[in-house]
Amino acid sequence: MSSAVTKTTFHPLIVLASSLASASLYALYALQSPHTRANVTDPAGSFWYVVPIVVPFVAFLFDRFERLRQLNALHFAIDLIVVGTAVGRVVAHVPFVSGHTLFLTYAIISSRSRVVKIAAGVVMAHAVYLKYFVWHDWVTSTNGIILGAISGLLVLKFGTKTQSGSKVESNA
Repeated sequence: MSSAVTKTTFHPLIVLASSLASASLYALYALQSPHTRANVTDPAGSFWYVVPIVVPFVAFLFDRFERLRQLNALHFAIDLIVVGTAVGRVVAHVPFVSGHTLFLTYAIISSRSRVVKIAAGVVMAHAVYLKYFVWHDWVTSTNGIILGAISGLLVLKFGTKTQSGSKVESNA
């Protein structure tokens, strides 16, 4: 089997366009809510806090799909825990950790995609500004950053399959 068949590669512009389109579609969906429409002009409101994270999240999914065969069970488990905890903040009360800073820090460290790293970095700057300087939420933000960094470093060290004793390299 040729390497072109066994390896899936996504062009960065396709990843970025898909991520921006997904965020736009989510924004249109969110605007159906009367509460969201009533607060859409508030730059610190939930609309402007939630919609941007869709861009790095979708790019992150592309990154993981592209590297699917390189990642081991530990990497998948940590992905599941991090993403599950971050999403859990939306649907249930997960105390003491910001889902945004947890996921974004993890994505910046663990992804090889420049689209993920840049998008997550921009959204992280926005989230940190809101969390620390507007909402004065030092605890959940800092905990999210620390846990995201630890998780990211774990998958960098132990999260890829090995071949002949050496780590598998990617053409990021």
